[in-house]
Amino acid sequence: MKADLGQAASVIDYFKHQVKIKNYETLKELIIYFSKHQSEIINYQRRQQAGKPIGSGRVEKAVDLVVGHRQKKKGMSWTAKGSQALAVLKVAELNGQWGAVFGTKTSGM
Repeated sequence: MKADLGQAASVIDYFKHQVKIKNYETLKELIIYFSKHQSEIINYQRRQQAGKPIGSGRVEKAVDLVVGHRQKKKGMSWTAKGSQALAVLKVAELNGQWGAVFGTKTSGM
């Protein structure tokens, strides 16, 4: 099976014609899932050939720099809800969307 190249159609074909069925309902659900989401499945080989990143390291580092750094200052503790709220506010600020979110202008944040 050559499914590791981001070829969702090949995976669906493989499931439909080559898999020995033990649980038809589970296989049917899997085929429906792949059919429905095939446009969202990333072709990692093509991304890599185009010089695009395929890992999540950059995103994780950005989250740490933007949110984690702010929340890890001495003496601070956060609930999950409070942490998420702060992350949303920080992203709105960094994206220049503060005014759109709150109907105000930023004052040199």
